[in-house]
Amino acid sequence: MKRVFLTVSVTLVALGGVPSEPTSSAAPAAKEPPKLAATTTRVKCSICQGKGTLKVRPPDVGQFTGKINDRSHWDVKLDPCPICGRGHGWRKVWDLTKPEPSAEPPCMTCGWSGLVQCRKCLASGIVKCPRSDCKDGWILTKQQSNYKRSSSRKPPDVKQCPECKGVGKIVCPECKGMRADLCKRCFGTGRKR
Repeated sequence: MKRVFLTVSVTLVALGGVPSEPTSSAAPAAKEPPKLAATTTRVKCSICQGKGTLKVRPPDVGQFTGKINDRSHWDVKLDPCPICGRGHGWRKVWDLTKPEPSAEPPCMTCGWSGLVQCRKCLASGIVKCPRSDCKDGWILTKQQSNYKRSSSRKPPDVKQCPECKGVGKIVCPECKGMRADLCKRCFGTGRKR
């Protein structure tokens, strides 16, 4: 039915007839989405101390025996820092300061803040590496000797953990490093629904 009507009105206009009421091309003004109560801020990365790069040193478990005393050439430079990424030493996080109370009733879950603190990382945005064989960012594997009875022990092989890159910590997978999530009850507005 709509096609017929449109065809007829276009035909009338093309033939010089007067079209029926002009159609307005502008849609009615949509409601503005509710404003979030929470804001974001930047904090200095606690892993690289705001430098953006990081040097990690492998643990000494006997692999340096008989080597030169200076072990600085064994250090691994991480550029950029795996926690703050391309933030140049700064991380973008939710601002967790208490907001000013408003005249409207607060949300029962978040109480005007619009945020619920992450329980996995305890609002830090950083958690311990989830790999069970990772010890402070390094994986130790024992070397097998070719002889069944060996009088000398070989030191373990030390490798950088592929998950945390030698840091021992990763960005929280639940809150994505933001320290909190938007409240699911009020959708971040902080007001009672």
